[in-house]
Amino acid sequence: MPLIHDIVEGRRKNMKAKIVGIQELNFQTDRGENIVGNNLFILHEDENVTGLKASKVFVKEGVNLPKDVKLNDMIDISFNMKGKVEAIYKA
Repeated sequence: MPLIHDIVEGRRKNMKAKIVGIQELNFQTDRGENIVGNNLFILHEDENVTGLKASKVFVKEGVNLPKDVKLNDMIDISFNMKGKVEAIYKA
């Protein structure tokens, strides 16, 4: 089974990836906007890459990782129609 699959159902898209890093974020921009969430560093297949592609995905506060997810686990990431992460599940 490949590490990534794209399923388009309506306007939603899902991605399967391996989580290799988590960076917690909590800061204020120069414009006064509070940014709270996590950057997830993931590995996944990409049709334009030989091997695996390394990517960073921002996950806003309120979208939680499953409690039993740890580094090197496979996850399913669900994106909304604007390409923002709306849910994460353990694969």
